[in-house]
Amino acid sequence: MKLGVIGSPIEHSKSPEIHTNFANQFDLDLVFDKYLVNKDECLEWIKSFFESGGLGLSVTLPLKEVVLEIADDISLRAKQAAAANMLFLNNGKIYADCTDGLGLVTDLKTKEIDISDQKILILGAGGAAKGIVPSLLKENPNQVIVANRTLEKAVQLVAQIQELGGSQMKSSILMPSSLTLDNLENTSFDLVINATSASTSPDQNLEVDPSIFKGTAAALDLYYSQADTSFMKMAKEQSVAKVYDGWGMLVEQAAESFSQWTGFKPDTKGLLESRGA
Repeated sequence: MKLGVIGSPIEHSKSPEIHTNFANQFDLDLVFDKYLVNKDECLEWIKSFFESGGLGLSVTLPLKEVVLEIADDISLRAKQAAAANMLFLNNGKIYADCTDGLGLVTDLKTKEIDISDQKILILGAGGAAKGIVPSLLKENPNQVIVANRTLEKAVQLVAQIQELGGSQMKSSILMPSSLTLDNLENTSFDLVINATSASTSPDQNLEVDPSIFKGTAAALDLYYSQADTSFMKMAKEQSVAKVYDGWGMLVEQAAESFSQWTGFKPDTKGLLESRGA
């Protein structure tokens, strides 16, 4: 069974270890590798992968939107997100799905972090944000605000979700030249989620104003890291009680993908406990 994960960068990916753990639970024989694939070669690479016997792929940044172009069939949640984090060759056709949102919601519930009736701030309006917003909306939050460096991208994401059946959403925009939340200074959030790519590189700084954590009960960085990211450090400095990286979400979304690829639903408890999740 030939599986893998594609993206750029990809060196940090723990997907092979996660899926090997899942396979061992059922004595399945699979090969799961990570592949450095850039946007300009992405579609041809995927075509070649499946033609050479590949069964499924996990998809990470910055490919979650472009891979939809090669899909023969797209799930409703991937359409709603306008992004996919997994591909599956089924009866000769490439199926695209987005399991990120389900993975995040499952992880938040495991951590006993409320979503219903909560005010949620999402930093970033790229593929990572697109993948989680529809699933968060299904949990009936009080408000979801998408904040991004540029007005156009945040407004576009919100409009896209609304057009595809999302519930009430508002777009609050960060200042174009920096991440100063001047227009949110009198607003508090129950949950703050970092969906920007800032944490993926040590050279990038997430220059958000600490005031975004005023009254915040929980903060989660979608990026998974052994060490605290700058976003996590800031949240802790502002006395946010629950601060996490994206390990739990990664494991839970992977479990959903694995289940679709193999027909087996893995137990995630061991992997979650290994990181104290």
